[in-house]
Amino acid sequence: MRLLIIHGPDELARELQRTAELTSNFKLLVAGRINPLRDNVGDAIFQFLPCRCKFDLPTIRHLRSTILRFSPDVVHAFEPRSLAQTVLATMGMRRKPKIVSFYGITRPPSWRDPSNWFTYLSRNVALHACESNAVKAALQEAGIRENLCQVIYNCVSVPDRTLSREEIRRKLNVPLDAFVVGTVATIRPVKGIDILLRAIMECYGIPNVYAVMVGNLEDPEVERLRKDERIRERVRWLGYVENGSSFMSAMDLFVMPSRKEGLCRALLEAMWQGVCPVVSDAGGMKEIVRDRIDGVVFPSEDHHVLASVIQDLQQSPDLVATYGKSAHDRVNAMCSPVVVRERVMRLYEMALSAQPTFQFD
Repeated sequence: MRLLIIHGPDELARELQRTAELTSNFKLLVAGRINPLRDNVGDAIFQFLPCRCKFDLPTIRHLRSTILRFSPDVVHAFEPRSLAQTVLATMGMRRKPKIVSFYGITRPPSWRDPSNWFTYLSRNVALHACESNAVKAALQEAGIRENLCQVIYNCVSVPDRTLSREEIRRKLNVPLDAFVVGTVATIRPVKGIDILLRAIMECYGIPNVYAVMVGNLEDPEVERLRKDERIRERVRWLGYVENGSSFMSAMDLFVMPSRKEGLCRALLEAMWQGVCPVVSDAGGMKEIVRDRIDGVVFPSEDHHVLASVIQDLQQSPDLVATYGKSAHDRVNAMCSPVVVRERVMRLYEMALSAQPTFQFD
């Protein structure tokens, strides 16, 4: 098999390269903005490819030339722009590769958006890798057949830890014995961080509950709530941090109160680090976090329940540790680079064995 992956996760690219090194009949070409394999191999299997707009003609011509030269059996495009570029680049080819997409949101692709005709709604896409079952349901709602939508949970990224739990807390001016609730996200309304802040307000009477927020603040309601005197001194706002997941080790709970969510990568990273997850029941998060086994799942939008969960777990450190251990084992079994590599390899074999078929119900 000859495989071209475009703008895929670095962890997956490195695992696929290990397969290529061990398997003589498997050839890999990675295209992206940076080379994730630069520490392992030469540039011969990496092709720089910018990710401009979907209909960027120079990039499409460059990609077409790359495909003609490398002659892949499968092209896996992980971003909407690179997927559109792949569909357009392969038009008119006598020997077309099988095109596989990656879809990661719970909003169905709309037929009213013509750009979707060249991406997820294109008949030239053989299979769709879905970030969760909730994402798969969104593609089915758009009319794509179930057998063409395969769930492959995202590949977890393992951060490099540079500071200990105690060092991070000192750096953030958080008491070492505090109960720390945290999150890592681009703070937009869909992420529900206002729900988390309201829950923390209800915990105002507990003196050692603190919060750490990592990510750009793009939510006016959160901007308003952060000034409330009940939480003003308890919440640490870090803004965008390049390696935001490195702060997770200072947290007792990782909370993701999203209103909509395919499957949050930050959640997987927190679980990998053994941080107890508390998530809303939105989208695919409840597929990974089993309620009262790996963490706690609460009803989306209900900050009263979330406050109660925080208070209960603050009083139960052994349970927090148990959930954290189970969360780590869970994400290691479902989302480690090795597991995801095995699943995508089966997906590519499926794409090659599938007969051409009309994709829509």
